[in-house]
Amino acid sequence: MSFLISTTMHVHEKWLIQDTMYRGSAVKSFSQGLSCGFLNKSGKTEDVCDEHYDRLAMVYVLRGRGTYHDSLGHQFELRQGDVFFRFPDRSHTGTIDPDSQWHECFVSLRSEWYHIFQQLELIRPHQVRFEMGMTENIPTRIHGLMELIRKADTPTEISSIEFEIAALIRRVLASAQENRYADTPHVDRLKHAREIIRSQAAQKCSIEALLSDIGLSYSRLRSLFRSAYHISPGEFRIQVRIENACTLLETTDLPINKIADQLGYADAFTFSKQFKQRVALSPQQFRSR
Repeated sequence: MSFLISTTMHVHEKWLIQDTMYRGSAVKSFSQGLSCGFLNKSGKTEDVCDEHYDRLAMVYVLRGRGTYHDSLGHQFELRQGDVFFRFPDRSHTGTIDPDSQWHECFVSLRSEWYHIFQQLELIRPHQVRFEMGMTENIPTRIHGLMELIRKADTPTEISSIEFEIAALIRRVLASAQENRYADTPHVDRLKHAREIIRSQAAQKCSIEALLSDIGLSYSRLRSLFRSAYHISPGEFRIQVRIENACTLLETTDLPINKIADQLGYADAFTFSKQFKQRVALSPQQFRSR
């Protein structure tokens, strides 16, 4: 079950508050700080207009209706239970239905986290909004972060809270990914295919033969797999093999040709070529770096 989704669509009255906390630095710009809180925007028609954020912000709609539009052309409606992001690589415009009693809670932190989450493949620039449903977890955690910020005075304490905010964003993004996969056709078969590849990546057979018992034609499986995970089954097997190669190179003294054979490669040349394409170092360079 998802960490965040809840079936209730009623927000608890205790979250309909107006309170925000900001923490900056005496030696850094405001964009290097962090913030979180709750905002009541009832009666407003405009949220932001062509505004650029120097930070990564996550907003959770507790109540209300509105729209989002950014300079990259993404546009959609917003409603209760949605999470949306303000990414630092674009400007944003938002409108609010003044009769919808808009209320939100939010967190923000420096823009470097946007690039970190991209590198971890948790954030994709075109995925700005997620339908999370109503849950107590997000506002509860944000309220707890506010209390931590209120008491934080030292750089060490503020840094610790920054990681807590990043952890909350990571959990929301991971939960959103799980929800998206849940709607994928044959999701159980796709998960089984990943498990087979992960556990049998060293098998010296074609990827089609390895996944022949999944119950789908390979062309259908490949299409669904790439749509869900943004990688083909064959590419995923190479990824697993390279990951295992890194472990063997760091923790054993096995010769390169023995590692290649153990990983399922026909020869050391093919292994070394694939390894260098993905790691930018030869196996020997990686081992002796």
